[in-house]
Amino acid sequence: MNKLRRMTRIKQKPAKTTDSWKPVEDRQYRIIKEYSRLNFNYQSVFRFKQKELEHNHITKVYNQKISQSYVDKMMDNLVDRRSIDLAVAFVEQDDYHNNHLHFAWNSTVPLSRKQIANSMRTSISYVRDIRPILGVEDAIAYFSKRIEAKGSYHNIYYNNN
Repeated sequence: MNKLRRMTRIKQKPAKTTDSWKPVEDRQYRIIKEYSRLNFNYQSVFRFKQKELEHNHITKVYNQKISQSYVDKMMDNLVDRRSIDLAVAFVEQDDYHNNHLHFAWNSTVPLSRKQIANSMRTSISYVRDIRPILGVEDAIAYFSKRIEAKGSYHNIYYNNN
């Protein structure tokens, strides 16, 4: 016991401070804060589905990337709907051949997958479940997790009506 008490401390104790912890204020942090103020209340995912092959033992690579112009066109169509005030879109790259779109919107009424797909002028099979957003800041943080990665894209869309 005496030996342990006589040992010298190798690493000094950190000095006590009154400063509180602050997150790193980078580009993603600013986007999360700015977009969270817009109060999005619904979200979904858009992903192209691969066509079913006749033979399961055949592997075919499909290039199913969603282009920026296609995202802009779909989202412009979505915000043209009277019940939607604004929307935001985040394209996240899965691998070299595939990506998907996270999108959120502010709407006065709940909309179905069919209504969203029709508004976006796309197939209902590409639109995943429509979910209400319970924590806007957490949702935007999740959508923007790969915002600095290659192949990512994001934009905000307003209803001009």
